[in-house]
Amino acid sequence: MRRSRLFATVLAVCLPLLTACGPEQSPRLGDAGPAEEPLPEIQTKRGEDVAQGSVLVATGRQSFQGSPRYQCALHEESGLQVNLRTGDPDLPAVTVRIDSYQGSGPYQARLFVTGRGRTGALVRSIGHASLELEGEEGAAGGGRVLLGGTFEGSYAGEAGKGAVRGRFNGCLYSPVRDSQPLLAAR
Repeated sequence: MRRSRLFATVLAVCLPLLTACGPEQSPRLGDAGPAEEPLPEIQTKRGEDVAQGSVLVATGRQSFQGSPRYQCALHEESGLQVNLRTGDPDLPAVTVRIDSYQGSGPYQARLFVTGRGRTGALVRSIGHASLELEGEEGAAGGGRVLLGGTFEGSYAGEAGKGAVRGRFNGCLYSPVRDSQPLLAAR
């Protein structure tokens, strides 16, 4: 009798706790991730000069805040592609691409975010970004341009849904196909 009463008491206390937890489920590839939230301002470490490097902030299912490595490359015949490698296995890369580089100024860019899916495989989401470029023509020699810029945009797709904001500076770009690849700025 005491055993059954003790069992009933333990069950009455634990059952509500167990049902409140519910089963844990992995997110599906189509899940949007957390509710959209505004991008936080780009924070830098004390004494860090943003103009000397890069900063990337991503929110949503693929989240990141840090200083990624970056590289500027020619895209097709006249475009520009900025590749940002985070070093984070969950969000390995963000790419910002324009079809035609016309010098310093504002651009509407395509945004590609590569992240991890539920199975651990790499998946991609696509979106749009506003890109503001500043370049010093001929500063790098050989027709190369030394670029800096800021961008902000949103993405959706298999890698989830979210937003990104970033800055980069000192990125070498050649507006013509070169036989020697450009080294990453960082």
